[in-house]
Amino acid sequence: MRRRGSDAVGHAKPVFSFTGAGLDDGWGPSGDAAARRAAPVSPRRPRVRMAHRAVASDVTLAMLVSNNVYFSACWWVATVASTFAKTNGARRDFDDIRPIMIAMFMLFEPARLYAGFAGNLQEKVPMLLGFVALSVFVAIPVLAFFWFAQEQATAFDRALNTVAVLIVLAEVVAGANATRKVLNAQSLAFFQGDET
Repeated sequence: MRRRGSDAVGHAKPVFSFTGAGLDDGWGPSGDAAARRAAPVSPRRPRVRMAHRAVASDVTLAMLVSNNVYFSACWWVATVASTFAKTNGARRDFDDIRPIMIAMFMLFEPARLYAGFAGNLQEKVPMLLGFVALSVFVAIPVLAFFWFAQEQATAFDRALNTVAVLIVLAEVVAGANATRKVLNAQSLAFFQGDET
């Protein structure tokens, strides 16, 4: 049953309450609708309210980010193992940039994935924009370095980083789409006077 409620400012909001079959409130599915509206709410069982706006999170981005959490861990292990094999276990790497890029990946990738996952689920535009920015300006250059700019890049490195770059590019597209959807939903809620 749908009723109109009001917030503190006096704006009308839809209120959805569940009454009828299965709740044992004495009215049943064929009860008198006017009597149900006039009946007081039981103090032991408050009315259930549903959300007054649609969810704007993007399922595609959530799937990409949650799967990339596991892929990033495997990518790191594979890259470190590949570096270890190229240097024959030496303490010093002949490629001076590679350890810096691995450290940058270790530092920024958890923050990037958290910003994408939390920003999408909590519908926070700044976190989604941070996710897209970290993807474009940090993740893609680091992966591009491992893809073709490192010394002694092997076919394994190229194959691994081709997949990684394609995943990050898909995340950038999905992240931009999710940011647009969340921004449109929040703008609509703001102009309608609803709280977000």
